[in-house]
Amino acid sequence: MAKKKKRPGLYLSPVMAAVLAVALVGVSFGAGWFFGVRSTQFHGNILLVNDSHRLSADYVPDELVNLYTQRHSFRMASSEIYLTRQTYEAMEKMFHAAEEANMNGYIVTSGYRSYQRQQEVYAESEPGKAQQPGASEHQTGLAFDVTVETNDGFESTPQYGWLMAHAHEYGFIQRYPANKADVTGISYEPWHYRYVGVDAATRMHNSGQTLEEFLGQ
Repeated sequence: MAKKKKRPGLYLSPVMAAVLAVALVGVSFGAGWFFGVRSTQFHGNILLVNDSHRLSADYVPDELVNLYTQRHSFRMASSEIYLTRQTYEAMEKMFHAAEEANMNGYIVTSGYRSYQRQQEVYAESEPGKAQQPGASEHQTGLAFDVTVETNDGFESTPQYGWLMAHAHEYGFIQRYPANKADVTGISYEPWHYRYVGVDAATRMHNSGQTLEEFLGQ
């Protein structure tokens, strides 16, 4: 009976083995560095921005839209307010639902702010009244400020109460709730809302967590 021939094995010279090892280490380090950097900003699919997780000066969100040129069930303090399209579409559904519930008069006062605009706002503001450039959620295009015509604070209005009860149904959270400044680093802002998606917003609404607590940061 004829003997089976042995298949030749893969042979790497010491030099080739060393080169391959260095390449693998390089790939591993590069991947780890890339995902490590992204992990300081993204947690799952949620972008976290605060004093410890800042955006770079050249960060600009994709597909910003001018709210004034879109259909809107809300008033605007300026014709130059921008948000990402996904955020605008969710916001429009929310304010349309509010309108259907006879909750009218919402005025959107602010949306996307570039890094350069943040620098201007920070320079013009009193100490502690504005976030440093790169630390503001407004640079994400996912956050907006809103109010109504009132002689009292926005938090005293029925429109605010409606948002607190329903914003999560459209993917929004009140980003800086009362008595959470030790977690968020920002004092109570009843006017500031952030888009995170319906699932995450609902879970945070039900648990009473801030974004930092929800993401374990």
